[in-house]
Amino acid sequence: MRNSAGESRGPKWSRRVEGWFFDSVPVHAMVLNRFILGGVLFLHAVSRLPEFDVLYGGESGAWSTAYREFVAGSVVGDRIGQVVGVVSALARLGSEPREIVLVTIYGVLLVASLAFALGLFTRTAGVIAVALHMLLVAVHPLANWDWSRMVVPFTAYVIFSQAGDHVSVDAWRRRRRAKGPSPSGMAPAWPMRLMQIHVAAMYFNSGFARIDDPMWLEGNALHVALGVTIYTRFNLDLILLGPALRLLSYATFVLEPASAILLWVPRVRTLFALTMISMHGMLEILTNVGWWNYLMIGGLLTFLPPPWIARLLPTARGDEIGQGDPGSRRTTAP
Repeated sequence: MRNSAGESRGPKWSRRVEGWFFDSVPVHAMVLNRFILGGVLFLHAVSRLPEFDVLYGGESGAWSTAYREFVAGSVVGDRIGQVVGVVSALARLGSEPREIVLVTIYGVLLVASLAFALGLFTRTAGVIAVALHMLLVAVHPLANWDWSRMVVPFTAYVIFSQAGDHVSVDAWRRRRRAKGPSPSGMAPAWPMRLMQIHVAAMYFNSGFARIDDPMWLEGNALHVALGVTIYTRFNLDLILLGPALRLLSYATFVLEPASAILLWVPRVRTLFALTMISMHGMLEILTNVGWWNYLMIGGLLTFLPPPWIARLLPTARGDEIGQGDPGSRRTTAP
């Protein structure tokens, strides 16, 4: 809690937690996530264009009565449940008017996701892109990976941050209209903290859920996954690569639950974030799991030192770089 002067009240630990969650931090990691998540939404939509008629056209497939009944009964409690009603309304339309609506939705999604990535009307574009993305996921949920739902909260964290104030079309337009200094590069911490907590919670959930899984305990998880056509990118000699795949399986088995805890330890946070980024990079090369690894890499960037992230972004005149550590309460405003 804070008093009328904006100062924190209560026990010392409470003030520290409040400061950690609400004080200012460098926003550059969220800016980079704007590029990543907006790019994922845009490129995924582009990749589905050749399959548009198969996924969304005609009267069969996603629009058949049996499929719609299955969707209504199986995913209504899921995160896409709230848009099932809209999809049901589309299902009642004739094929031609529905196709016109869907083509329009797809076009707006492409424009909005690209605008979000570039920082043009950032928050509005982000909300529209996420809403239309989820609508299309709800139309054909079985044709989408789990990442397609997880991108929604990740994008929401970026929307609620001030990621559109830096390295964006919005920032360029603002500088053209006003002669004052650009924003400092510091922003309220809570959107980034929510993303950090979400990343750690995902590692905790996935890592500790495997503790008693024989496939992971024996180091066979990647070997099995790469033996399934839809999960592998290359026709690999799994026998020859067996020892390397077993080592990578064991590394994943250990690192994910460990990261849920050690990403919060200042002395090893950077090392573990870089290790997990490398792991996801290797998994992206070997496996086909949609855009999942890009989401996790984006989330892990919030644990890296802010100056490292700032060097990855072009910096406009007057756009200073905050020097705060992403896991500590104290930050130094310019």
